[in-house]
Amino acid sequence: MGDETANRGSSRYGALDGLRGLAAAVVVIHHCFLVSPSLALAVAGIDTGNAEPWVWWSTFTPAHLLWAGTEAVYVFFILSGFVLTLPFLGVFRPTWRAYYAKRFVRIYLPVWASLAVALHLAWIVPRTGSPDLSAWLLIHDESPNVFADGVLIGGADSLNSPLWSLQWEMLFSLTLPLYVVLALRIRKAWLPCLLTLFSLIAVGTVTYLPAIVYMSMFGIGVLMAVRRNSLEQFGRTLSRVKWIGLIASSLLLLASRWLFPQLPTVICMACIGGSLLVFAFIACPPVAGAANHRILQWLGTRSFSLYLVHEPIVVSIGFMSHISNPLLLTALAVLPSLAATELFFRFAERPSHLLAGHIGRLVGSKVRRSPQLLTARP
Repeated sequence: MGDETANRGSSRYGALDGLRGLAAAVVVIHHCFLVSPSLALAVAGIDTGNAEPWVWWSTFTPAHLLWAGTEAVYVFFILSGFVLTLPFLGVFRPTWRAYYAKRFVRIYLPVWASLAVALHLAWIVPRTGSPDLSAWLLIHDESPNVFADGVLIGGADSLNSPLWSLQWEMLFSLTLPLYVVLALRIRKAWLPCLLTLFSLIAVGTVTYLPAIVYMSMFGIGVLMAVRRNSLEQFGRTLSRVKWIGLIASSLLLLASRWLFPQLPTVICMACIGGSLLVFAFIACPPVAGAANHRILQWLGTRSFSLYLVHEPIVVSIGFMSHISNPLLLTALAVLPSLAATELFFRFAERPSHLLAGHIGRLVGSKVRRSPQLLTARP
């Protein structure tokens, strides 16, 4: 989400923009499908025994990966940890003062602009409840707390609900120095630390502590960034058959919440799958080549804009049309969402990039790493 593009940290990782674009597209489809009352109930775990066969097949099989929006956000979190850490591992690194100034402008200005868009759409298309609407749509007829949404740290209301993830994005951004320092100190023991993070996600899931769950996801990305050279070297030793098996395993693990809903560790399993997927986009040349396709790159460079503006459009179409067919709703919502994304990128996100860069240059310049860091090879 509100990350710098992958190739800003290192030109080798432009393929991660393609992965980000895929994840953003999955989130869009996820919200389009939740307009269906049947799918919304299935996702909530309500009345799944009486669901129609197409609902079961869409929800509780690997087909769910096409609209596994929550799992796509897990991938976003891992990517954020990886990409935001990279600039602090190079020969020249930004000052923390410049980083914070740029990061706040980079996140908050587009968020505030997206809230203005959502308010405008809610005024044009009143969010009035109706018995034939899905349970997911009906939560959007509540009176939103725009001020709380704009602050981000306290979570998000129903006006533009994807902002919920930016609560954790901002908390991670604020604590990034701690992550980087710890990761550099434990880089030689990175594998046990990675297993510890997966364990924390499992524990946090069972004990209902979302902070432990989500902040550990960012930590996975940070550790992968610190050991990226080792990951690339290991990737070069894998044969094509092994890569196919690894990617297939990553996708199955990502879908584990729906394939094995009775297991309490499904979020941990999904994060393992997300980590393997990020690894594939980093170290598998065929995957990286496919991710550099111009369509995926376009989606990736505009993924934050797409993430911010698509849901108010989907919700407005749902309230206006009362369409319950998920495929038809998706067909109606995709083009307006993509058009709004391009406009939002040009007039909100890209100007915020430029302003953030200008402010970053004003408050601090890049400095050479200390000798201690220069000898710390990841």
